[in-house]
Amino acid sequence: MNTKSMANYIFSFIIALLIFPVLLVTAIEMVAYDQSFYRGQYEILDTAAKIGVSNDELSKITRELIDYIRNKNDSIENIYATIKGVHRKVFNEREIAHMVDVKKLFSFAGRVRRASLACALLLFTLLLLRSKKKTFSYFSISYLLTFGFLLAIVIISIPIIGNNFTFYWDQFHYLFFDNDLWILNPETDIMIQMVPEPFFQHAVIRVVSYFITFCLVLCIASIWWLYTSRKSI
Repeated sequence: MNTKSMANYIFSFIIALLIFPVLLVTAIEMVAYDQSFYRGQYEILDTAAKIGVSNDELSKITRELIDYIRNKNDSIENIYATIKGVHRKVFNEREIAHMVDVKKLFSFAGRVRRASLACALLLFTLLLLRSKKKTFSYFSISYLLTFGFLLAIVIISIPIIGNNFTFYWDQFHYLFFDNDLWILNPETDIMIQMVPEPFFQHAVIRVVSYFITFCLVLCIASIWWLYTSRKSI
């Protein structure tokens, strides 16, 4: 392999790596903003009855939370609902402060996706200028190798994390939050009653399934490209 080909493969591997954050953040947003997913989980976990709120009001609270994360609402401080027969403010100051951190995390993830996509497009343009007709072949080979390595990590990680989800979920919070506001009281705090740990377990499973599906689509496209290219040759 000559120096030019080596450089092209390096470009391709970097592009492949940059695509994964784009797909992952997209998968996370698809789950986090999907109200039908919340409704399904609420039904499975009997959330409305445990909180003491109607299904309609629970859906309204959820919609306002999602709008807040998506920057459609400035605050969740003025969300009110009838809970256990009492019309009251839904979230306390600790929950509101934690959601500020959550919103910042989603905003950061969005910036990572945009930066990754911009860098991937720039590198792909450079690769196109360098390799012309072979561009997609370089990328397809690099992507398949990179995805194979990633898939192996996912397969190994799933049973490890699944056997001790609480521990790894806590580690996630220690990594991405610099305070303990995420530690809520399930007896008194509505936020954790709405989305307890089983909710997040199901959410993570769905995010991973979406992410792997996106990756497999690119994998199939890469295999098809290599097959048709070799056939034409």
